[in-house]
Amino acid sequence: MKRISSLFAIAVISVLSFSTLGMSATKTERGSKIFTIEGRVLRVDTKARTMLVDDQSSDKLYLVTVPQGKTFKVTFGLAMNRAEAGIWQVNSNDRVRIECKRSASEHLARLEDGRQAIVLIAAR
Repeated sequence: MKRISSLFAIAVISVLSFSTLGMSATKTERGSKIFTIEGRVLRVDTKARTMLVDDQSSDKLYLVTVPQGKTFKVTFGLAMNRAEAGIWQVNSNDRVRIECKRSASEHLARLEDGRQAIVLIAAR
């Protein structure tokens, strides 16, 4: 019985020590993960190089900044036959698939109509 309780104590201590290692990652390392969003474009601003995307799998809005040289895939729209599209080839109501990462400075933006959007940056 004493052996089982000591093995249980060792197991609990090791689990707690490994969990603290996972949570000790810096915020920039945790936030640098690249993920894919897919949704409908609500608004395009070619001068500011931003798109407002309504995610189709959730009720979230994303404000995606597309830096110079970054591309994405138009899944439904005029440029859907292209392998990669630029910001100038996207129109409102097109469906897009974009690989993004979170912005380092801001995470939320408030739109003119009061809604909030998550700020992302196109990664590829």
